[in-house]
Amino acid sequence: MSPIKRLFPEPGQRPLRQQLAITLTAILTLSILVAVLLLNLLFGWQARELIDQRAAFFMDAMLSVRAYTSKKVNPIVAPLNQGAGLFRPEAVPSFSAQTVAGLLKDNPDYREYSYREAALNPTNLRDKADSFETGIIEKFRRDPSLKRQSGSKATPLGVVHFVAQPIKVSKESCLVCHSTPQRAPASQLLAYGDSSGFGWKMNEIVGTQIVTVPQKAVFAAKDRSLIATAGLMTLAFAGVGIITNVVLNQLILRPMREISRKAEEASVIPATVNFEERERRDEIGLLARSFERMKQSLAISMQMLKDRKG
Repeated sequence: MSPIKRLFPEPGQRPLRQQLAITLTAILTLSILVAVLLLNLLFGWQARELIDQRAAFFMDAMLSVRAYTSKKVNPIVAPLNQGAGLFRPEAVPSFSAQTVAGLLKDNPDYREYSYREAALNPTNLRDKADSFETGIIEKFRRDPSLKRQSGSKATPLGVVHFVAQPIKVSKESCLVCHSTPQRAPASQLLAYGDSSGFGWKMNEIVGTQIVTVPQKAVFAAKDRSLIATAGLMTLAFAGVGIITNVVLNQLILRPMREISRKAEEASVIPATVNFEERERRDEIGLLARSFERMKQSLAISMQMLKDRKG
């Protein structure tokens, strides 16, 4: 016999109260399992949405730093780089954004966040794209209409979520530093040389801006919420089961046991038995009225038998 059949034997093989308890427990357990599975999908979707929002916010923050540098800082600092003196990277928007991101990592809450601008042919070799970043850039280059890439990435600190968007040469001013060494500022050549960071072309995708945000903490919080919700549902369903069992006992089982006791007594001395439950308008009352008619028929039959013997 299978475990399911042992759990649910043929009707009538166990007391009705036990059958009801087993059935109700099975229904509530199945309901909890289905609810937990659905909630896991919902909480997982919400966790991914939260991670995407954090990544988008962090990207927007870094782009704002770039925009500020380009509009406010570069006009002041760039003229100082025209000579052959010290090159001031503060005029470069990518340097400012990556520096701010690095300072932000000093805060423990943002230690696992990162922002990077990686290029296939950067001026500063520190910005040289690794194999992972190169794959992202090549995908942008193959599909210029692609505006964003996202996904998961394994790091020594764990799995992180990344969001990347292309770096496209969209301004003629970018080619001053990246077209040919002859056009580049003298201070730039002294700082980085003339072998890298050149040959860029207008409307060419040369790199990617990529942010990474941690996802372990978000999914851990999701799991805690799921466990807490499952626990509360279990307690609530257990309370519903207990209350339902008590109500069924009061409304159905106890009256049925009382009717059964009276029917057994009526089979011996029908005249002394009174089925008060016949006043009820539910199925219990219908059952009591049937036994009342049976009792009366039995009393008449017993009287007729006595008369015949007399």
